[in-house]
Amino acid sequence: MFDAGLSPKVSSAEEIRRYLKDVIYRLKARGVWRYLDPAIRGWLTLASRLESIKFRSREVLSVLVKILKRVKSLLSIPRLMIEIGVKYAWSAWRIASSWGNRDAERWKNDRAYQFYCGLTALQLSRIVPGMIYPELNAVKNVLSFRGFGRFVRSLGRIL
Repeated sequence: MFDAGLSPKVSSAEEIRRYLKDVIYRLKARGVWRYLDPAIRGWLTLASRLESIKFRSREVLSVLVKILKRVKSLLSIPRLMIEIGVKYAWSAWRIASSWGNRDAERWKNDRAYQFYCGLTALQLSRIVPGMIYPELNAVKNVLSFRGFGRFVRSLGRIL
């Protein structure tokens, strides 16, 4: 795993840089990179380009982890749909089990059903005005206003 002559710290720093470059590439490929908050773009760019950084500081690693947690929904549309659909899947499970459906217990943890609930909820939001998803607030905090509108419109095109 490690090259000869390199310490594990250098190699792990290279892996972190490589991972950050991959995240940046995926954000650019999705067309979201330019709409990110400038501070987030700056942190990701700086951490991925600085060759001398060793990632030993807990503060630096903490900031990078927080940023990566905030942008993870932008990297995977299916993950975002599942995050939105989880609460609806659990609601459907409670209703169905209260009506006596014993098989409904499996619904609440079924990823495919959660994805379906997320897609359905997003489609309903296009029909019913005022439906707000707290899961999209994490995305809203990372993107500029224009970028958030573009991202939500792109979700509509996907669906």
